[in-house]
Amino acid sequence: MFVLSVNKKETTYYMLHLVSTFCREKLFFSWRFRRRLSRQVLRLFEINSFRYFTTYQIAYDLGVATIRDQCILDAVILRLVHQGKIEQVFQDKFRLRCQDRFTGVIDMSIRNRPRLISGNCGKPVYVLPNDLQGACHGDTVSVKLCRRTPYYSEARVLRILVLAQRTMVGRLEILETRAYCIPLSQSLFCDIEVPFKYLKKAQDGDCVVIRFLYGKPDTRRIYGKVIQILGDNDLPTVKKRANFHLRGFSAHFNKEEEEAAAAIDFKVKLEEIIKREDMRDVMTFTIDPRGCKDIDDALSIRLLKNGNYEIGVHIADVSYYLEAGSLLDKQAYQRTTAVYLANAVLTMFPVSFVYGCSLFPQEDKLALSVIFEMDHDAKIIHRRIVKTVIRSQRQFDYEEAQKLIDNPEDTPFSDAIVTLFDLSQKLRKRRFANGAIIMKDSRQCYFEFDDNRDVTDVRLCKNPTSMALIEEFMLLANRTIAETMAKKHIPFVYRSHASPQTKTFDTFCDVADNYGYQLTEKRRKDGRNRATTKKMQHCLSQTKTPQEESLFTNLAVRSMAQAKYSNVPRRHFALSFNHYTHFTSPIRRYVDIIVHRIIAREILHDHTVKRDSYDYEDVCRHLNRMREQAKHVQRSSVQQKCAEFLRHKVGQVFEGVIVYINSVSIEVELDKSGIRGEVRLRNMPGDRYRLNYTIYAIEGERSGKCYHIGDHLRLRLVYIDTFTGMIEFSIANSK
Repeated sequence: MFVLSVNKKETTYYMLHLVSTFCREKLFFSWRFRRRLSRQVLRLFEINSFRYFTTYQIAYDLGVATIRDQCILDAVILRLVHQGKIEQVFQDKFRLRCQDRFTGVIDMSIRNRPRLISGNCGKPVYVLPNDLQGACHGDTVSVKLCRRTPYYSEARVLRILVLAQRTMVGRLEILETRAYCIPLSQSLFCDIEVPFKYLKKAQDGDCVVIRFLYGKPDTRRIYGKVIQILGDNDLPTVKKRANFHLRGFSAHFNKEEEEAAAAIDFKVKLEEIIKREDMRDVMTFTIDPRGCKDIDDALSIRLLKNGNYEIGVHIADVSYYLEAGSLLDKQAYQRTTAVYLANAVLTMFPVSFVYGCSLFPQEDKLALSVIFEMDHDAKIIHRRIVKTVIRSQRQFDYEEAQKLIDNPEDTPFSDAIVTLFDLSQKLRKRRFANGAIIMKDSRQCYFEFDDNRDVTDVRLCKNPTSMALIEEFMLLANRTIAETMAKKHIPFVYRSHASPQTKTFDTFCDVADNYGYQLTEKRRKDGRNRATTKKMQHCLSQTKTPQEESLFTNLAVRSMAQAKYSNVPRRHFALSFNHYTHFTSPIRRYVDIIVHRIIAREILHDHTVKRDSYDYEDVCRHLNRMREQAKHVQRSSVQQKCAEFLRHKVGQVFEGVIVYINSVSIEVELDKSGIRGEVRLRNMPGDRYRLNYTIYAIEGERSGKCYHIGDHLRLRLVYIDTFTGMIEFSIANSK
């Protein structure tokens, strides 16, 4: 790797090397790549302003792997040094030149004490309310220190780098001369002033959605306007809708968006069929959950003359109908993902658009397809990415497909599903052998509702093996797309999954050692364990009892990092893939639409697709944030429905199992329904219980009684909160 030097002769040599690097860069990379890499390097130094970095550490943190990229990184570092933004302190060590500037995220969760959340500030950094320069909670800002004390520092905002979501939900208060919106979220320390001309028809006490207009740099005052009226703040339905908006989602689309979706013609035209590969005569079908209306993937299979199979993974070509920068496109980008609640779906598009793109049977549909040629051992002989026209002959749900797998019939569809299932199992075994982490038990809560949308029953169901059939081919298509794009060195959005943190993985290994699974034989020089999928999969596959299986499955899930979107091709730890992305659900995820557009433009050379102007680093940050918000809304919806089902059963006794433990509570799951709640340690009678990290169990200080993950208990329901979804149990008697 290129190393900076203070020797004049070597400097001359490296300057020539730098010129040649930029020449190669013009041939293989765009100027946008250099600018983006320079911004990433500078941000890395600003977040870790007290650290020294070597070129190797910078390359590792930014995911720069190839020699060609490393040469460009060296040129970027040298340019930042010449610009005076970073300085070289040793032969190959650099640091930020300006020690009084930081980059971080504004946190306003504490009233009148805005704080900067940054990587390594050394001590707390507070921003005075009058120095926010219009920044709000969640904004990424660059600040300059203006006062230092032994315990904390004070700073003022120089500029706002990334805007957070600029809408909020609150209760409206209308006075004689002005109106205010009091935020429902605790993330804002001040009220929002709403000018009368922006009130629409909102009344005093209404719950409304506010969009920020601007903030005065020299005051704490922020202005906004009403963009949606949710209704009376005291109604339960309004509270739930407000909770969706707090997370950035909405259950409705406005009139303009509905009209834009209705104006699109989804009929497949002859001139478009001529441009694509016609696969309408190939056996094609879909397998989805029962009642599914957003069908965005289909499978096809046919036997070739050489005896191999041609497997097609067909994905609805949503990007063909969705013009970049249009009203629907902007709205979909803001929502980012469809949210599946317990009794409803918050779609990413209006219903008419969803139905128009879905691959319903007996209809001609446009698709973006990955076609595989496989032998009988599921080895890929050839693969290609094409635009197609398909016609699904049949729509199966998981239960119907499972019946054909268990009891094959003498029909073409039955033979096709059985063949695809056999191929998917071979793909799964091969993925397992390569180190992928596959959990043994995957269960979900299913709700039954009456005509009034009240919960009548909750039951626990295992996912059928037919779901694994779809999963394997979708994983294969996603992996194929990511590998193809990684070879092209084109700006792209990948799905990455980091290795577990050292501390959490050490806990996993220590507990495994205590149970007789030797996972710590090979240690690094620093004495810490190195996380590998082989180790985790070995432990999960060799468990001897259901209690051990539950224990290590939960520890494995809790120790692993969150999968995230990234513009840098990094390894997916859990799947054991070098490259991975999301391609197969464009009706449900906006990132798939971005991927489809890049493929159409760069791989299929479709010049009708405009080159986007995305900063993929900002896009990935937005996608990750909204995906986390969607998960929170989904969990809250499930917990609320579970609480509603149990609201009249306080005092009753249930059978349950311990699924997780921590230092303050035990998380339990009811056997038949799968409803989860907690037992607080401080409320457990007869003894004082503490978490024993050696065996990872709750242990009584005097009695020595232990509760392990996987133990069955008799639980008494003691508390229910239907709005927050909180469910609290007490231990009635051990089983």
